[in-house]
Amino acid sequence: MISYQQAKDRLIEQMPDYGAERCCWKNAVGRLLREPVWVDRPLPPYDRVMMDGYAMRASDLAVDSLFRVKGVAWAGKAASALSDEPFSCMEVMTGAALPIGADVVIPVEKTERWGDRIIRISDKAMREVGTFIHRAGSDARAGDIALEVGRKIGSREMGVIASCGATSLSVARLPKIAIQATGDELVAVEQMPMDHQIRQSNGHALLAGLTAVGFAAEVLPTLADDASADEIQQKWQGYDLVIVTGAVSMGKKDFVPRAMQDLGYDCLFHGVAQRPGKPLGVWKKSDQMIIALPGNPVSALVGLHAMVLPALRKAIGMKDAVPRMVSLQGKISTPPGLSLHLPVRWVGNEQVGAAPAGNSGDFMGLLRSDGWITLPADACSAQQYEFHEWI
Repeated sequence: MISYQQAKDRLIEQMPDYGAERCCWKNAVGRLLREPVWVDRPLPPYDRVMMDGYAMRASDLAVDSLFRVKGVAWAGKAASALSDEPFSCMEVMTGAALPIGADVVIPVEKTERWGDRIIRISDKAMREVGTFIHRAGSDARAGDIALEVGRKIGSREMGVIASCGATSLSVARLPKIAIQATGDELVAVEQMPMDHQIRQSNGHALLAGLTAVGFAAEVLPTLADDASADEIQQKWQGYDLVIVTGAVSMGKKDFVPRAMQDLGYDCLFHGVAQRPGKPLGVWKKSDQMIIALPGNPVSALVGLHAMVLPALRKAIGMKDAVPRMVSLQGKISTPPGLSLHLPVRWVGNEQVGAAPAGNSGDFMGLLRSDGWITLPADACSAQQYEFHEWI
């Protein structure tokens, strides 16, 4: 048996690099960039008017407040020149190219119209050169890196990608993941169980967690407790990662460790000094990883959050968020020699309180908590812990 930290480090170290693939920009939401996105032209590409109003010379504005309107600059039209006649201005629309020769924009609400072609500036406070002008190249220059490698594509990133015309992106390839529940007592969600049966929930809970982070997965049909090595090999063929729930402990029906040995998988570890999830095991063959979590719902969900997701994030180059550090209110004794993954609830002022489930099968009890912390075997009451929110 190895410690939780040793197990986590070994799993992350042994995860394969899943490489990169090309992706159409429209399908890239949630994906991770494997090469930078470059700015293909200055942003903005022209001196852009930021307010509906009037463009003029600031030097004229310093002398007089009456201006003659000499045309209109519409958005989407090439820049026209401001008249050389003193005290001339052009009506401008938001997003239009700034008229050549103008260096200040006065918002329409700061003006009064005198007839068809004369305006009066009613508020001259905003008369500095550059007011309400978004200068060409002020956001980025052509050739700059707009988005760096490892950036996850969300709404902000998508706006930049579209503006740069990056229609084909290199993104981290997502592993092909299968979720395998085991147990003769399990029936489909749509089925009414008999008194001695339960609905298969672990696989769908794990799927929800993976999906929320951006990983696709498939829930396979449940394996019976007498599954053979040949049946397992056939079901798991073609997947980069198989996440198993159940059949991983020391009971007569816990067939996963034996099947892994029969099929020639290398055991990275089996048994972790943690609670819940002590029987957790990981096997590897070529680049296929098998992560077997205990079948108890709390153990399975904690295993997903504490082991599987950190390993998957590292494998595709996803950056971890800066953890939120909290202190634990009250005293909790850890099991001798074991790390304790403790469900907690927010108390306030960066403090959390223990909100443990009744037992490792009490998945309803997890609803009373906001997240979890890990207490090492030698935890002390004054220690700070990383808080992890449930996904």
